[in-house]
Amino acid sequence: MKNLTVLLTAMLFSLSAWALDLGTAKSQKLVGEKNNGYLGLLVSSNTDAAALIAEINNKRKAKYQQIANKQNTQLANIEKIAGEKLTTKAKAAGQAYQDANGSWVK
Repeated sequence: MKNLTVLLTAMLFSLSAWALDLGTAKSQKLVGEKNNGYLGLLVSSNTDAAALIAEINNKRKAKYQQIANKQNTQLANIEKIAGEKLTTKAKAAGQAYQDANGSWVK
């Protein structure tokens, strides 16, 4: 039984090591920063990247809403500001981003 526990633990750690992280996804240009403050999928066939985007975008939206509530403003205002900051940062890092017209720059 102890050997089984050790084996299962090792397998779990191995699986998490294979999981796609945001830095890797950005460097491989699988995802990019959209001008609305959220991540966008650049390679539609990559299900790992799509799952990562969904998870991160849900967290971002919750945080943006929290900020909007605190500042007594609309969510869209916070998304716009975040989008400007994140696309500027992505551009400086040589990562993919969406320009003001909605076109992807890689």
